[in-house]
This record gives sequence, C-alpha cells and structure tokens, in this order.
Amino acid sequence: MTEEHVTSAEAIAAGPEEVWAAITTASGSEAWSFRADVEPNEGGAVRLHRGPFAPDAAATVTAWEPPRRFAYEEPPSATEYLVEARDRGSCVVRVVSTFPGGTEWDDLAEEAGNGWRMSLLVLRAYVTHFAGLRSARLDLTAPVDAPVSARAEVGAVVATSLGVGGLTAGEEFHNALADGTVEHLGPYFTLLRATRPCPALFAISSFPMDAVTLSVNVTGRLYGADAEAVATRERPRWQDWLTRLTTQ
Repeated sequence: MTEEHVTSAEAIAAGPEEVWAAITTASGSEAWSFRADVEPNEGGAVRLHRGPFAPDAAATVTAWEPPRRFAYEEPPSATEYLVEARDRGSCVVRVVSTFPGGTEWDDLAEEAGNGWRMSLLVLRAYVTHFAGLRSARLDLTAPVDAPVSARAEVGAVVATSLGVGGLTAGEEFHNALADGTVEHLGPYFTLLRATRPCPALFAISSFPMDAVTLSVNVTGRLYGADAEAVATRERPRWQDWLTRLTTQ
C-alpha cells in the first residue's frame, strides 16, 4: 500500500548546527517543543515526552546524519527532519511525516502537517531569540464544545481575548498575562514573544491535538535563570484564562 507523506518547511536565520542542537538534544527540544531524549546513532532509542497534549511515546532512530538529517519511527508513523544550509548562516528545516496509505489516515496526516507548520514557527522564534537559554514549560490544554470545523472561529475568540485581534507580526501587544511582540497571528494559531513576565514564547492554538476533539492549547516556554519560578507563578493565571475561555 502506498505511504502518505506530509512535508512542512520553514526558513530559519541560524546555522544547521544550532538548529540540530535544538532538534536532537533534550535541553534544546524541550526549549521549544516537547522533550526528546535521543540516543545519537542509527538504531538508538528516542523517548518523547509530550506533556498534557499526548501520551509519552518510544521511537527508534532510523537516520542520524549530523547536522543534516535526523529521522525516527514511531509506528505506525515516521518523522524526518532535513536541515539544509543556506547563505549568510541560515538554513531551511523540513519535516516529513509519513503515514500508512489508506483513507483512515487522511485526517491524522492532515493534522500532523498543520501541527508541524505551527511547531516550526516556534522553532524559528526560539532559535532566533532564545537559543541556549535555560527554559521552563507552561503547557495547558482544554477541550472546546465545538466541532473541529469551528477552529477558525474559536481562534478568533482566542485572539480577541489576548488583545491581539487585528494585529500583525512585529506589532506590540499588551494584555493581563503578558507584554511583548506578535510573532505570528493566523486563523487558529497565535505565537507571542513576551518580555513580561519574563522572556518567553507563548503559542496558543485552537487545534485538535488528537485529530478528533477541538481544544485550546497553550504551549509556553519561559527563558532565563528564573524561568522555572516564573512558570510556577504564572501557570495558575494562564489556567484561569483558559478555563474562562473554554467554559463561557
């Protein structure tokens, strides 16, 4: 049966070695996505720690070619990172998700592509502004009583609640939770680069993490020596915001 491949790509103003560290090391991966403990060789074990968004999982390294190609298989799917150097110390990162053929995998493949497009925007912002800094996680999710087809409408409610509706990338934002700059504002994905309460990235999406149930998801990464203490203090405030948003 023919496999299905979904590719996402993003240009990043950093060299392949820096991006490789962000993808393949535990401290690097945890600073923008979920933590991945990787044995650095083909056939090595990968342990994926996905927090509240999905169960932890085990995978196997199927390609290890620093700093160009890293792939792992987590049956029934497989993931491959391709890092291509470009001029002036930049690179392009491509993620290829592979699924078995068959219509039963169509929805999961589509959502995987959407998810990786969002994740690569977070990777770009992390490598550009916060690479190598100590990080702490602030991850929350709550289901929404709405069909997946309503994600754009829910995304608009999220943007309005955060005070960023109508803004564009590069503009400043201010709300009760944070101040900073809009990195990305799409129909169902908002990425904020904060200066208050500390240097941070907050990725907020209306997205079905399980490819079935629509939810509002907050992926926060706080940076600096006090990041863990600030995350502990700020987590209840984000939880209150999320609860009010998804129960109104």
